[in-house]
Amino acid sequence: MVFAEWQQLGGPPGGQIRSILYDGEFVYAGGSGGVLVSNNQGELWSLRNEGLESGDTKSIVQLGEYIFVATDNNIFRTNNQGLLWEPSGNDLDGIYIKNLLVHNDVIFAATYLRGMYSSTDFGNSWSSISNGFPAKYPYYLETDGVNIFCGTYLDGLYRSSDMGQTWTQLTNGLNASSVIALLSFEGKLFASTLNSELFISSDAGNSWTPLNTNMSLVFDFTHLNGELYASSLFEGVFTSIDNGQTWTQINNGLSEMNVRSLGASEMAVYSGQVSGDIYKLNEEEDEWFISSTLEIKSCVGSISSSGSFLHAGTYGNTLFYSVNGGDTWTQSGGIATVEIRALISSNQFVFVGTDMLGIYKSSDYGSTFSLRNNGLNSYWFNDFTICEGNLFAGSGEEGIYISADLGESWSSINSGLESLNISSLASDGENVYAGTIDEGIFITENMGSNWTDIGLSSEYITTIQYNENNNTIFTGTKGNGLFKSSNQGLNWTSASSGLPINSYIRALHIFDDKMLLCTNVGEIFISYNYSNQWINITENLFGTPVLSLHSLDNFIYAGVNAGGVWRCPVPEFGDANLDGEINIIDIVLVVDLILSNEYSEIVDLNEDGNINILDIVALVNIILGN
Repeated sequence: MVFAEWQQLGGPPGGQIRSILYDGEFVYAGGSGGVLVSNNQGELWSLRNEGLESGDTKSIVQLGEYIFVATDNNIFRTNNQGLLWEPSGNDLDGIYIKNLLVHNDVIFAATYLRGMYSSTDFGNSWSSISNGFPAKYPYYLETDGVNIFCGTYLDGLYRSSDMGQTWTQLTNGLNASSVIALLSFEGKLFASTLNSELFISSDAGNSWTPLNTNMSLVFDFTHLNGELYASSLFEGVFTSIDNGQTWTQINNGLSEMNVRSLGASEMAVYSGQVSGDIYKLNEEEDEWFISSTLEIKSCVGSISSSGSFLHAGTYGNTLFYSVNGGDTWTQSGGIATVEIRALISSNQFVFVGTDMLGIYKSSDYGSTFSLRNNGLNSYWFNDFTICEGNLFAGSGEEGIYISADLGESWSSINSGLESLNISSLASDGENVYAGTIDEGIFITENMGSNWTDIGLSSEYITTIQYNENNNTIFTGTKGNGLFKSSNQGLNWTSASSGLPINSYIRALHIFDDKMLLCTNVGEIFISYNYSNQWINITENLFGTPVLSLHSLDNFIYAGVNAGGVWRCPVPEFGDANLDGEINIIDIVLVVDLILSNEYSEIVDLNEDGNINILDIVALVNIILGN
């Protein structure tokens, strides 16, 4: 490993506190930036993300000695108050978990695109229980002690009376396609909808009656000592003392009205804000107090640029842009979801793939966006590529789409694909390559009229990049390192020299004569001059995993899990201190390496495995311009 001048930038910020849990001693709050924990009823908080491979947290529950947190990449659990998290089994690895519920000592997990799961062994293993449950987007789980209820995005409300083995849709009086929050309280069931409506049922969901509350977008409920509380995305917090028949705002001291979640201990109510702040309402008082303003950073899953605009797509806190190299960030306008899964830019046009709202397009370098879903049957998109003026979009469950008119209309092009679960796309200028999570890589030589399997069928493909300088396709995998092909996928060979064994490659980025890759354990590597040797340049960068990479104006940018964006000058071969320049300081450092008998790949200019006088001569020639 060599020293690198990595700098953590001031954003993009995390936020979106989505779930608050009190376990009898500790308070937990999960958002897009990890899990905050307090052991003194919210007086002090600490960020506890060790072992949490995704900081895009969704839902927190307790069972036995474990606290479980749902993320966009698995479920994790802790038995030491969040000091260390571990994966809750491997069955849900790579799956987006939206909500969790504990009922009769069984944990239920609602996932995007993959249905419903349950665990009877404290999360060691998970089984699918999606029989009769067709919804792609289960959103909120609740139980009345007998039944399980699931509110969904676009598919209404479902109930299971047999521990999730079968599901029935509930429609009598509930005229809503999207149910975003549920609460069972005193024999009644409350359902909040995406249309800002609130419904109540007194017969386990068989029939529903609307409540005329005029509350906007209630995302969560809680209760304390017989009093109900409801969070509004725009109007703060409401309370009811008559079992939900009437509601009154209770916002004294609450300076932020965008409330995402609520939770309660035996003595206080907690409010989680869109900003990431947390407020506390003591039972004996009618005024909110700020409980946490702890800074949390976003999970930056994609980075791109157009002109002077640098774009950062986050998992869980929407899209941001910077016009000063990442020193400051501004939230883009017009995107109605916080989950950004893919980015691509071409001139003034920027396209964004989301997890549940489809594709957005900007014509002003990413300042503002509008939906472009004409012809799409999927709303989850993982990657884009451009080939011969056509835009290709890879979806999470419906294959690949093509647009010949800059995203104004789309057509499905799946002939020959053996999997519709697309993870990555790339183009060599004539052909398009598609990576899948379960069937390897495919190629089309005719703009998607048909696709052909070109191997790596046993690999989970995470990323594909084409290096036009040596006409080579590079493919990253989940757990088996990097592969390359110089003949359009007819043959593949390992390209992992210098990488840890069985590396999980998160992203690749190719520019000039350099290639970058990042891994699931928070490492960044660089390769020069199309060589097969990777050099670790991670030192001084903190955060695991590194999710995305980009280059702009002589800088490298890295998107980090719950760490925002980091920046480093582009290191040149021979640049011993990675400050972006090769000068006398680098010669001094090489001399120090020789005297201490140490090795650094980046100054082994003749690549003979040794640092010696020959490398000093090579450095001098570089400085002199020879």
